[in-house]
Amino acid sequence: MRVTVLCGVMVVVAAASLGAAAPKPFATETIDGRKTTIALAIVHQLIGLIPDETVQQLLSVILEALMKEDFDYWGEVKDEVMALVGQYINGHNMNQIEVYQEDLTTLVDRYNKAPAESATYPDKNKQAATLSTSIITHRYLVEAATLPESMILHFQDISSIHIVVLKDAAETYSYEGMPPSRWWVDLDEELQHYIAYGKGLKKGLREKRLALVTCHVDHASSLCTSFEWAGAQCYDTFTASDAVNGEMSVCKQLPGSSDCEEHCDLFRAHKEYEVDLFMSSKVNDVISGWEHLKEIASSNADMASRYYDPRRKH
Repeated sequence: MRVTVLCGVMVVVAAASLGAAAPKPFATETIDGRKTTIALAIVHQLIGLIPDETVQQLLSVILEALMKEDFDYWGEVKDEVMALVGQYINGHNMNQIEVYQEDLTTLVDRYNKAPAESATYPDKNKQAATLSTSIITHRYLVEAATLPESMILHFQDISSIHIVVLKDAAETYSYEGMPPSRWWVDLDEELQHYIAYGKGLKKGLREKRLALVTCHVDHASSLCTSFEWAGAQCYDTFTASDAVNGEMSVCKQLPGSSDCEEHCDLFRAHKEYEVDLFMSSKVNDVISGWEHLKEIASSNADMASRYYDPRRKH
């Protein structure tokens, strides 16, 4: 099943911007939970997204990925994390996320269909407030979980949905000649939380994952010399193992030799590479995108009036 979203160039903007130009799409991107998660699809366009059409298109393909009957998006995400953390996966909370998915998709769909202004139907302002409250209320599912490191992709996906809706509301209700919408304050505060938590989660995942890589050395008996014994029992044995997937690597060397001295270090380096590859492909760009948006949100939040809320026209 293919769910595609137009992927634009990320524009890094340090100064305040209420209406950054939308990037020109140059390719299609598949939200498959493996190569591209919801969080990555959002962050690839996050800075340049503007209200209405471009945000609606992005949210529509996200909804399609979550609601497609023959496609288990969260199952794909779980498999990606499982490949890294193995049996230490947090299955209970992942099941709860799947239950919450129905409420989340309903709220995203309502926001996506809501008009900016309406006297007869809840507008984007009200729908954004409802969605934001719901995500904050339920984020214990990914943040207060047992083994929270195994929820890192779920955390990023739900947080990114929250962020893109807050940004869209901030842009929608900021008007020329008026102070920026106080939605920028909400966005700035949530970004601060997500960036800090995300960095801690990233650090914790690396530390806990590599702590499961161990090495043991069995030295040849002092009664066994290379002159008296030319057999295998005279080897020093270096055994490196990974408690997550049961992988084991054994190297043997004759006493006095240094053939295996780097064996354990090389095994651990291989595991570090696996973690770094996961981070570079799934995590780093998301946090970096949040940090770039935080610069814009903070600047606009500083200018937002404490007393006048331009979320609504008067």
